[in-house]
Parts: sequence; structure tokens; C-alpha cells
Amino acid sequence: MRQKFEKIKIEKLVYGGDGLGHLADGRVVFVPDTLPEEEIEIRIKRLEGDYALGEVKEILRSSDWRISPACEYLPHCGGCQWQHISYEGQLRLKEEILKETLARIAGLSPNLVRKIVPSPETFSYRHKLQFHVQAETGALGFLKRRSHRLVPIKRCLLAREEINDVLKTLSLSRAWMRLAQVAKRVDLAVSPLEGRVVFLVWLKLRPNLETIKEFLAEVPKIKAFFYWLRGPTPEGPFPSEASWQGRRVFPIPKDLLGLERDQVFVAAPKVFTQANWSVNLRLIDYVLSLAQGESALDLHCGMGNFIIPLATQVKRALGVDLDNRAIDDALENRRLWGLDNLQFERLSAAECLWKLTKEAERFDTVLLDPPRSGCKEVIRFLPEVAPEKIIYISCDPPTLARDLRLLQEVGYQVSHVKPFDMFPQTFHLETVTLLRRA
Repeated sequence: MRQKFEKIKIEKLVYGGDGLGHLADGRVVFVPDTLPEEEIEIRIKRLEGDYALGEVKEILRSSDWRISPACEYLPHCGGCQWQHISYEGQLRLKEEILKETLARIAGLSPNLVRKIVPSPETFSYRHKLQFHVQAETGALGFLKRRSHRLVPIKRCLLAREEINDVLKTLSLSRAWMRLAQVAKRVDLAVSPLEGRVVFLVWLKLRPNLETIKEFLAEVPKIKAFFYWLRGPTPEGPFPSEASWQGRRVFPIPKDLLGLERDQVFVAAPKVFTQANWSVNLRLIDYVLSLAQGESALDLHCGMGNFIIPLATQVKRALGVDLDNRAIDDALENRRLWGLDNLQFERLSAAECLWKLTKEAERFDTVLLDPPRSGCKEVIRFLPEVAPEKIIYISCDPPTLARDLRLLQEVGYQVSHVKPFDMFPQTFHLETVTLLRRA
């Protein structure tokens, strides 16, 4: 097929990170590595029914926000989408995309979106990363943008240095070369308080115990090793005789949250935690500033990230989650914080609301922190619990907008939406939305 080139102007960036423009025939075209108002020549990579995908051939007029990416693996690596944008530009664009998404899907005024909270660190902020494995070489990496091809890397600028230290030494490990032949995926996670690294690998075959011991000796930065064959439960930790079992420790400074003393959270290797801990602390602080009343319910509590600090300022609190490992961590965190007004139950959000409705139990504040897919299946039951406030934490603006539209239909009014830049150098963002009963 003959290559086709065309000159276009980028009108805006859309959720997903691409620039949007129009071809001469009127079709929408999406182009990565661009900025609003830029004039570019593109190569059309694919034509669909009413849209096209393109790539930059030449920038004819660049934006004032354009900078040179710091990463040596760009533009091939698909892990970051916005390293070509100044940090000021990233923040402005995230606000604009959020406003446009909420207006288009939920009919909300842009005035409801407050100023974004920036990240204290724009690089080296991720304490956990997931990698694909190149079996032939043992290299770890990320997928190429819009592709299933692996881009091997030896360093990620978004990762904490402890993770990069492991990446540097992996290629020198003979034991890892043997493990990599049957490896599908690797997670590297740091325990932020002490900097210890957990290595989690998905394998096709059960490894030899001697190979694991050799691997840990060759890569001493790794302090706990787990592997998965199938099912939800991993094998490990190795070395089994070590005192540390791989539970990560996250610091909670007393000054930030107004606590009497410094606290910690603990979380097992596969239990969800926010990737950017500095921003997560600001997120917790903001959620606490919104919650009022004597009781609080967290329908997606995980290891207790929000409901445990919240329990320090209410008389009665309940957290529910289906993940057994998360509830185990939540119970341990409750013990560490010395809270006796907080209960945890292994239930889905829907099961919890059905149970509370049956028992005619009410809560002043309800927290929603669902996965990326949202929580539309439980929204119609929320009025039965009759919260005065709903605090919705989301990592996906389109899903958030859909759920806010549904929440308005069952009698709740959006007070405001506060964005947080949890993921610098990418298009992703976190939001906190406050809703009140109309």
C-alpha cells in the first residue's frame, strides 16, 4: 500500500493522550506525540470507517509546551505518552480533558472542576511497575505503542531507583536467564519505608528451588521472591527463612494528616496500592477534609487506604472488599492504628448495600473507590443507605462521568471534582468528586 501523507492542525488532546485533528476528507485523525494548535505533516497509518490513525512525519509549527523527552526509549516505548510536554502543559491539559469529558458524558459544568494538585515528583515516583518478559534475552520491558512488540529497557525514569537497580543487574544473572525462558510477566515492587524490593513473576512451569536461591544470590537487591503458576495464590516468599515476608510498608506522616503520631500501612505484594505515594498522601488528606458526620462506609476499601484514616475522625466506620488478601491487610492496619470503631467485611459492594438495606442501617458518608470499570451496578442501591455525602475516587474520567450521570439520576448533586496528578508523563489522572444529597 502506498504511503499517504497529509498536513493537519491538532485541535485538542483527548483522553488516551493522542492529538485530534481532521483530514481533508473530514475524517477525524488521532496522532500521538502532538499538542494543541500544532501544525504537522502526518503519515496515515490506518484508515477506518469514520476515523484514521496517524503518526508525526514533521512538525511544521510547534507548541510552546513542547520539550525534548528525557527517556532514551521514546518514541518506541508505550509506557509514557506525554514526556514531550512540559509539566505545566501536562497539568493544564489534564484539567481540560477532564472538563470536556464530564461535560460531554455527564452534562456537568466545567466550573465544577477545581485546580489540579501536582505531583511533588515528576519522575522516579512509581514504587511498583509491571513488565513483559523477552524469553530469549531475559530482558524486561513495555509494549510498543499500539503494538504487541516488546521494547526492552534497562531503566525506567518513572520508577524508583531501587527498581532500576534490579533492572541493571538482571541481565548479569544466569539463574534469571533460565527462569525467563518460562516467564510471562514480572512485577517489581518497593516497600517505600525501607526500600526493600519484592520480585513477582508469572511462570509457565514450576521452577527449581535451587534456581531461585541462585537467582536471589545473584540479584541481592531482591529481598523477597514470589511466583505464580495459576490461580490467585502465589508461591513464596523465598527465601522462606527470611524474617521479611514481602509485606510492603508505607509511611503516613503525622503532620500531613493531623495524627498524634507517625503511622504506617502494610500491604501484601499483590494487594492494590496507589503507584505514587506522595500524591496518595495528598489524596487521603483531601478525602478527610470532605467527610463529615459520625459514620463512614467504604465500599471498595482495599487495605484501608481511606477508611482507616477516616475512622480516626468518626464514631463508626465500615470497610468492605472482596479481595481476601486486602482485607487481611486492612485488619492488620487497623491493629497497627489501634482502632476499635472500625469493622471490615469480605463482601462485594452490592452485597454490602443489600445487607445494610435489609438491616435499615445508615451512614453519613459513603466512599466509592471502584476499579477502572466503575460501579454502575451499585448506584441504584445507594439511596437506601441515605448518605448525606458520597465521595467518589476515580482513575478513569469517562467511567467517572458515566457514573456521575447515574448518581444524579438517583438524587445526588455534584458539588465539585478535584483532579490529582497521580501519573506524571502520562495522560492518566486521579479525581475526587464530592456529591451531596439533593
